[in-house]
Amino acid sequence: MASKYVEVYKEIYNGSGVISDRVRMAMEHYSVPLSFKSFFRMYQTWRSHNYGAEKNVSFGAAKLQDHVPDVKKMVQPTGQLDKLKHSLGEFNDILSELKPEAHNPLDLPPSLESNYQPYKIPVNHNNILIIGDIHIPYHNIPALTLALKYGLENEVNTILLNGDIIDFYAISRFEKDPRKRNFGHEVLMTRQFLTTLRQLFPNAAIYYKCGNHDVRYDHYIMRNAPDLLGMNEFSFESLMKLDELNITFIPDKQIIRAGNLTILHGHELGTSVFSPVNIARGLFLRAKDNALCGHHHQASEHSEPNINGKLTTCWSVACLCELHPDYMPINKHHHGFAHVKVMDTGEFEVSNYRIVNGKIR
Repeated sequence: MASKYVEVYKEIYNGSGVISDRVRMAMEHYSVPLSFKSFFRMYQTWRSHNYGAEKNVSFGAAKLQDHVPDVKKMVQPTGQLDKLKHSLGEFNDILSELKPEAHNPLDLPPSLESNYQPYKIPVNHNNILIIGDIHIPYHNIPALTLALKYGLENEVNTILLNGDIIDFYAISRFEKDPRKRNFGHEVLMTRQFLTTLRQLFPNAAIYYKCGNHDVRYDHYIMRNAPDLLGMNEFSFESLMKLDELNITFIPDKQIIRAGNLTILHGHELGTSVFSPVNIARGLFLRAKDNALCGHHHQASEHSEPNINGKLTTCWSVACLCELHPDYMPINKHHHGFAHVKVMDTGEFEVSNYRIVNGKIR
């Protein structure tokens, strides 16, 4: 029962005032090399073992002692039932002291580890138009118009902007043509697009997934004005007025779950997602589950059963921007979008469309 601290326990017990204050003062006076929580529990066990359990409160309830008088004496248990309850209480206190805390049994320093979780789209947001890689102001108006008209005609209730909606050419860390640098123009055009989108779909849920181009804004702030990080006025969401338009922002690198389908922009897995066969196969090799991505500006599909016959399918969705950008004018890019329907069971249907010669195929 940690007998070396008996004198400390007695001083705490015989003192007056708030119990938590008495424990802290005694720990400081005797230089007790334990955390307050651990020592407080040890004192409770000793106190209950020697004087009864009227002060037998948990550490989480210690603050309640601030408002409870410091009672020194306890009415001794009478009758067999009371004695049995008293004995069981003492026994449980001893077990609690011997049992290590599950989350931190060794009393290690606090951790800054983050809890990575996917963003789960609500089950009622189940008729989803997925468009991405628009790269405003380098968007292709005819292709984008066809995609939005398709959404209207099919009465989608959800729109997922799956990353790289704005290009942020002006603040890219890559070499740039200074004649094309116009940060304010890019922002205003993107706001105009988002406003138009909300007007076209006034009742739809709209999600804005951050892609590798969208996150250029945060990276720019980190490099050039780190003191502004964390201020709501200078966040990406504030810059694009997403709250005013009732658009939900999904941060960079956070994947999405729509039923049993995993959706990501595509940069989350790194460049190794690319496959000599097609993008979808590369995604399959990394995800090992049903998944859909953009980022590569190409539409593809790959299905493969496992040894037990369970079929897994991955898709890559094409873009809605210019097809021959300065950084890579010769490529395999083409236009397209996707339509996903999610059932109550989590099962889903994916229609991965290409736009060829002004027609949806």
